[in-house]
Parts: sequence; C-alpha cells; structure tokens
Amino acid sequence: MAGAAPPPPPTQTAGPADPSATCTLVEQGAMVHVFDTASLAGGPYYVNDHTLVQGRDGAWHLFGIFHKEPMHDELEVDFVHAVAAEPDPAHWQAGSFEAAAEPYRIALHADRSLGETHLWAPHVVPWEGRYMMVYQSGGADENHASIRLAESEDLYRWTRVGRVPLFEDFCVARDPMLVRREGAWALYYTRCDSITGRHSGVAYRLSHDLVHWSDARMALTLEHAPTMSNSGYTESPFVFERGGSFWLSVSAYPLAWDATLVYRSPVPSSFPDVPYTRLRARAAEWVFGNHDELWLTHAGPGQRGVWMSPIDGM
Repeated sequence: MAGAAPPPPPTQTAGPADPSATCTLVEQGAMVHVFDTASLAGGPYYVNDHTLVQGRDGAWHLFGIFHKEPMHDELEVDFVHAVAAEPDPAHWQAGSFEAAAEPYRIALHADRSLGETHLWAPHVVPWEGRYMMVYQSGGADENHASIRLAESEDLYRWTRVGRVPLFEDFCVARDPMLVRREGAWALYYTRCDSITGRHSGVAYRLSHDLVHWSDARMALTLEHAPTMSNSGYTESPFVFERGGSFWLSVSAYPLAWDATLVYRSPVPSSFPDVPYTRLRARAAEWVFGNHDELWLTHAGPGQRGVWMSPIDGM
C-alpha cells in the first residue's frame, strides 16, 4: 500500500516516546540481508509481510507474501518458503535463508474456488505436533475481509482448515498474528475501531479451539491519528512479552514507508495511544535468540527479500 524505499541505515537510536518509560534507549543495529531474492529465476521479486518459525529439527522457516516487482498488492497470490539451517539466529548472515526448491518453493497459492482473491500476511505457530498458519485471503469488499487457517505437519505441505474463513471483518482487516496464552488462542490483526470511526487500530479475538471466535475487541486505537478506511497506521501487528511488559509493534506507512511504532503495556489486551519508541522497518516481525537476544525484520517492495537487525534496550 506504499511505494518502495531503500533499506534502513545501519543503526539508529531512539528514546522512549512514552514519558513514563524507564528503560534505556532503544538501539537498532545494522541490517543483515538474511533472504536475498535477487538470485531467484524470473525476478526481480519482493517479499512483503512474512513470518519466521523454527522447525523440530532446529532449522528456521520463512514464509511471506511473494510477487514480482513492482508492488501490486491485489495480485499477491503466493507465499514463498525459504529455509535457514542454522538454528541460532545470532549466527545468521547474508543469504542464510534459501528457497529450498528451484526456482523457489511456493507454500500456498490463492484458491479462487474458495473466494480467495489474494494471499496476505501469513503467521505460523507450532501446536501439538503440527504448525498452524493464519493469513488474510481478501474477500468481496473491504468490509468483508477474510481471515483463514491452514495447517502442516512438516512446514512443507500445507492444507487449509475448512473451506470457509475463521471470520470476516471490516476496514480491510488483515495481517493476523496468532498466539497461545493462558490456555486460549488470541488472534491480533489490523482493523479500524469502527466502520464509522475509521481510527486505525489493532483488534483481537479469542478462541479455545481455533474454530469458534469471540467478537472483536480493540487492543489499540489511534484516536489522535487521521482517520483512514484501511487502518494504515497499524499494519503488521506483532505482540510479545518481554521484561515484565507486553509489547506491540505496528507499521505506519502514512508516517513513513519504513516506520515501525512500538507500544508497551502491562497487559496484552490494551495498549496506550502513545508509542514507546519508533524503529525503521516495514512489515516487521520479531525474532528471539537463545540468549535473550532480540531482532527485528524488514521487507517490502524494492528490498530484494528480507533483512534483520539487532535491537537493544527493550
């Protein structure tokens, strides 16, 4: 939904945007080009919203929106699959992730017979010997956006769970993230607060079985940001717990093509409308190391794949 831009500069330091914050400055280190699409036949290609998950054998798997340059989000119908054999993210380097088949492996392709008009923003988590993937598959219009589920036993072969979406929602609802917490599932996703309000936000729903879902509640609503029909200030939400706090990051392309805002809260269900810090990344995911290290990923049109930078101070 925005034009291409070059990768972020090597480092940046940002102070807490929340005046009540007490942690040290947040520092973003140099970017490493962990998945390079430049060598893939038939390109140039870009990867947009993506996810990383570690398999049972220790190898890491990357899945992401995959399309030829230039960007055309409504024609994004494939998820690419790349693998890094190195189990420790601290040792990843340029080209650590490789497409495992020639010219590349596609994990999932849009199924028009199910009403899938595109494939956006996969997120994969392990569960009871399987792997579950949530994603957005388009829909009849911007107020009937579908969130769907697929599963795999080995991260290589994927099967959709059911023929109907888990649910539909408005404001181009998209970019789902699935997390298991306290015996239940929480699914966070980009959505504005209401059809009439149009304030960018992050919604969440709860489930005990990945089939029946609660009504949407808002974890974040940006009441001070200009209203938009597609919740553009809160794309690519990612929620995690660290250091006794819950953190929520979002991409805010109206601010800048590579603006990632990070919010902090004592609870995972409500975040204040004041960012803790701002980093430089698009469609960011977080990767957690074996020794408490923390990395932020970056991708998008013009980036030739996926990058990763270390984060200190959170």
